[in-house]
Amino acid sequence: MATQSADEESLPLLGEAFAVELANSRYRSDRDDLDFLDDPTAVRRWFDAAPDAAGLEVPAGLGTVAAGRLREVRDAARTLLTELADRSPELSAVAVERLHAASRQAPAHLALTAPAGEPPGWELHYDGPPEAVFLASVAAHCILFVAGDDAGRVRHCARPACPMIFVQQHSARRFCHESCAHSVRQARYYRTTKHARRGAES
Repeated sequence: MATQSADEESLPLLGEAFAVELANSRYRSDRDDLDFLDDPTAVRRWFDAAPDAAGLEVPAGLGTVAAGRLREVRDAARTLLTELADRSPELSAVAVERLHAASRQAPAHLALTAPAGEPPGWELHYDGPPEAVFLASVAAHCILFVAGDDAGRVRHCARPACPMIFVQQHSARRFCHESCAHSVRQARYYRTTKHARRGAES
């Protein structure tokens, strides 16, 4: 199964948390294998469009090696979120260490933010070369999500052919997107009407 370029399909963005969107940037199904971080140009396109990627600035000169390391971070996040969705008793040590390795690319420090008229907050600041800061920042976002409250609500889309994951904010949600829910309803309707026609003909 050949991996296709990101330019061949629209981006699979669901409006989820950054780590979930990043995990979904490799779309593997029985028919397709689409990598939306395939090269530096695709990386920039994806980060420009991802709704929760604010503050994660793709370096102007992002190279192919750094893009490959980003895909490794993405694959590690995907492994961990899939394990969470599957209710695995423990997380992959290899995937965890891959995130740790990326997060160590640049030293970080906490900084207070105190906008006028607003309560104080904090930001994580990185120092170092732009590519190292970028990779460390992406890994930190993934680590914070995996260790956060929403990680326990990660689910697989209920449409069998769909490889996407999402965060289930209410118990009735079973699909990553309404298009998948519609596809399942259509398939169910087709099976029902086909069965009814066969019954009428027999």
